[in-house]
Amino acid sequence: MSEIEILNKDTNELNLDQMNEVSGGAYKPLPYKPGFAQYIIQPGDTLIKIAKMFNTTVNALMSYNPQIKNKNLIRAGAYMYIKVA
Repeated sequence: MSEIEILNKDTNELNLDQMNEVSGGAYKPLPYKPGFAQYIIQPGDTLIKIAKMFNTTVNALMSYNPQIKNKNLIRAGAYMYIKVA
């Protein structure tokens, strides 16, 4: 099994409100947060892959994104914060 399991939007394993899902399976952007950009999680993404893309760590991503409760479970289409320099 891969380090990160991408879940289908139809599952109920995560709190959908915390992942900003709205009706119809779409996600809404997160509230504005100074010093951060928003990244839309793509199919096949893992937190490790995202951390490498943005030259950061999984722990840093987790600290910026309290809506992600389990670093092994992220959802394609959901938004997450990325710290900008």
